[in-house]
Amino acid sequence: MPAPLPIDSPTYATLTAMITPAIFMTANASLIISTSNRMARIVDRMRVLDDLGDKLSRGALDVDFRELRLDHVHEQLALLERRADRIRNALAALYLAFAHFVGTSLALAIDSVLFNWLIVLPTLLAVIGVGLLLGASVNLAREAKGALSSNASELRFYRSLHERRTKLDPPGPGPDAS
Repeated sequence: MPAPLPIDSPTYATLTAMITPAIFMTANASLIISTSNRMARIVDRMRVLDDLGDKLSRGALDVDFRELRLDHVHEQLALLERRADRIRNALAALYLAFAHFVGTSLALAIDSVLFNWLIVLPTLLAVIGVGLLLGASVNLAREAKGALSSNASELRFYRSLHERRTKLDPPGPGPDAS
């Protein structure tokens, strides 16, 4: 069994320094997975609305307020398109950040072999990676706000349809009326 590394050895210091980018990579990977799932949900919703819009425009559905519904579908598709753009930009930034964190870890190892000739490179890669992570997080926050805005729009549309129906066909007296 090999002897443990002394704490003051260059190899131990290098391995210790390489742990920090690995922690960033783990957090970043988690964001990539959740962002990819959000993107999949947006794509699924776009497909459902596209199909609904197609059926509404061909008259294949027997529904009231067809034109209003079709306008609403177009509005929702436009919102989803903006959300998809934000997600795409966030994912690109997250993948680039991940690459920078891997590069940081690799640069630290190479710097150790070269006796600290690359001292600025690992720091620069880490700073760029963190900056990309920040940019992606801002985009994801904007996308989450867009998701809530889209939900609110859906509720407003539902309520407006309900109001229109009530005005056209007001409810009659209930069974308790005498």
